[in-house]
Amino acid sequence: MTKPKVGFFGITGCAGCLLSFIFNEDEILDITNLVNLKAFPFIKEVNADDNFDIVFLEGLVASKEDLETLKKLRGNTKILVSLGACACTGCVPAYRHFTLKENYEHLLYEKRERIRDVEPTPIDAHVKVDYFIPGCPPNKKEILSFIKDLLLGKKPRQYTDPVCVECRRNNNLCLLDIGKPCLGPITLGGCNSVCTNGGFECWGCRGPTKDMNLDLMIKVLKEKGFDDKFIKDRMRTFAGLKLPVLERVINAKGNNAKPHNKD
Repeated sequence: MTKPKVGFFGITGCAGCLLSFIFNEDEILDITNLVNLKAFPFIKEVNADDNFDIVFLEGLVASKEDLETLKKLRGNTKILVSLGACACTGCVPAYRHFTLKENYEHLLYEKRERIRDVEPTPIDAHVKVDYFIPGCPPNKKEILSFIKDLLLGKKPRQYTDPVCVECRRNNNLCLLDIGKPCLGPITLGGCNSVCTNGGFECWGCRGPTKDMNLDLMIKVLKEKGFDDKFIKDRMRTFAGLKLPVLERVINAKGNNAKPHNKD
């Protein structure tokens, strides 16, 4: 049997999602024996001009060079996988859409055409993406399970339940009940509720579930004392571009909450 040709690539990002794969030290050698790993930053020379069966791409489009690389990879692979929050939702870098230009203008590249900035966007805003592995960073076991499914000829199962389902399984106290602004009810699970297991509220890094009830989530947060600005800032931090109706929903509800005392 011919080994599938696999490539890992990164555009604008921190490389943390690529490291999540490397940190599978117990199983990574077994996987690499079953595939032809043609490209991986830090390990093998990256060549986007090669042809691949599967490409895992970390990062978001934030420059013309990113966009050129993305389109080249899409044209050279059968399966394109968005790896991590930046690739799937735009993550924190995409927050630029929701702040004043004067706050980041001094950071923009304007003079060098090759690296000139474009509006930061997840990769599915530009090309067709076949699968998504979200998270900041993604769960390393999730990456391995995904690769194994493909090698077995199975269609990888995309997790669809919210973080709350995993919180229940792990017998966690609901953070909303103690007044913390947790976005677990509208956030895609698959992370084993890693943040809430430690008492940290979910910030939504895995993006929203397809059946989220945004109206109810906003209503609950307001009832807990969080105002419109706090809610918008929190929801936009990781997945603002995937919540295009956020402004409309909040405006429709009005501001009936008392300002939140962050102390």
